[in-house]
Amino acid sequence: MPEVVLKNLPFLLAGLRVTAEIAALSIVGGTVLGLAIGTLRYLRVPLLAPALDLYVAFIRGTPLLMVLFICYFALPALLGYKTSAYSAAAFGFIAFIAAYLAEDIRAGLRSVKPGLMQAALATGLTRAQALRLVIVPIALRNVIPTLFSQYVRLLKFTSVASVIGVNEFTGSAMLVNGREFAPITIIGFIALTYLAICFLLSAAGRVLYARLAVRT
Repeated sequence: MPEVVLKNLPFLLAGLRVTAEIAALSIVGGTVLGLAIGTLRYLRVPLLAPALDLYVAFIRGTPLLMVLFICYFALPALLGYKTSAYSAAAFGFIAFIAAYLAEDIRAGLRSVKPGLMQAALATGLTRAQALRLVIVPIALRNVIPTLFSQYVRLLKFTSVASVIGVNEFTGSAMLVNGREFAPITIIGFIALTYLAICFLLSAAGRVLYARLAVRT
């Protein structure tokens, strides 16, 4: 490894840790929120469904950077609260990825054959139990590859957080480059690191999908 990277490795790893934390929070929070929104949109709950449709359309039609600006500058000013760049970035990523996951999950729910719901109801389950125990698990299994593609996408998007002052991996690396002026080495290190992490995340998704496919 080139000397410039070794010399600044603790600082770069600290930035990588921030990236991992934000990505993990966003994946967990975004998946939970996306599952809730996707399910409610699938059920077409009165009053809620149009509002959630509007939310999904707004987020999917808005650049991620603008979402972060809204979470860091606009909402605190409008609602009168203070937030850190880290919290605003995590909240923005959760809100952003949830809209995409919600659409994927809704598509997964719609792909489940209607006969499965009827069969579940025939066993004595309520509609809510059938949805929770039968329909949702099957739908999630079907969309695992898509979900992990979104997770990989989110991981790469975390680099945008440096724009609002979060010292994540890319931002930290750019600070090192500003000090050392070694763009080829630094950019190469960033690219290889993201490539390795994204490869591992994609591989985890393939393994999970294969294991669940065998079991079901």
